[in-house]
Amino acid sequence: MTQLQRLTFAELPCVAQALSPWQANIMAGNYAFERGALLEARDKYTTAHTLAAHLLSQFSQAKICQSVITAIEHCCPALVVAAHNLADTYRAMKQTEQACQWLCDVHITLSHLIQHPCNTVRTVVVHHHHKTYLELVQFAKVHNHQPYLIDKINQTLSYTPDQYITLH
Repeated sequence: MTQLQRLTFAELPCVAQALSPWQANIMAGNYAFERGALLEARDKYTTAHTLAAHLLSQFSQAKICQSVITAIEHCCPALVVAAHNLADTYRAMKQTEQACQWLCDVHITLSHLIQHPCNTVRTVVVHHHHKTYLELVQFAKVHNHQPYLIDKINQTLSYTPDQYITLH
């Protein structure tokens, strides 16, 4: 087979199994958030974020094949969802600095992944990177009365992974 075959999530049991704890934590976090149990929601979303970040890191370092690309296609939005849910939870807790930090961190993570050598992976990441960009812009509009957050967001939006490489 010379052309890569596209697999669905259901056809990729290893990814479904790997993301199952992520999904359970997101659902539990959503339920806690709806009940107003914000600390519980935060903890569930943090666990989901950690799981998604670990999986994305592992798959992004694996030898590229269609299964790995499909896994990245699922892990990338999982990471973004967890980070955005954490930001929403911190906003509800009136902790805007923490909310901003989660949004900035996920955007920077994706900024690094955009450097991936595989064009298909980069294309997947760019889509989600754009979503985090828009979320940061919206956050800045809502919190424009907090200049230190605006500075942090501007710094994040202008971040490039190679700007911090030390030359010897």
